[in-house]
Amino acid sequence: MTPRITLPLLAALCLAAPALAQGQGFDRIDSNGDGRISRAEVDTLRLMIFDRMDADGNAVLTRAEVEAAQEAARARMQRGSQRLWRQDADGDGQLTRAEFSSRARGFDMADENGDGTLSRAEFDRAARTIRQLMQ
Repeated sequence: MTPRITLPLLAALCLAAPALAQGQGFDRIDSNGDGRISRAEVDTLRLMIFDRMDADGNAVLTRAEVEAAQEAARARMQRGSQRLWRQDADGDGQLTRAEFSSRARGFDMADENGDGTLSRAEFDRAARTIRQLMQ
């Protein structure tokens, strides 16, 4: 069964994306560094997302704050969709497996020394760029 992604979940994921994009995904959530993510650590992530949604910082989410987070998520998804469809090389409105996988520009740009791998420093620089684009 495919999990259902609701707009609030999508908004939460988009709000968490900057931290995750910084290469802090697993490491940031695994706050005790034991190589496992506990429910308590996920709850901490959820509170971080809550705090990002709580625009006025009063520890209460209003309908307006949730809707603003949802709108931000929609805008990010729209930008992502536009970037995805730029990969339709022949412009036929269909994205083939070859078209989808042939565009490694992001990786190539991040791989500054051209060695075919991303160092932690290269990944972190690329993640900062992604985060800035998402804001």
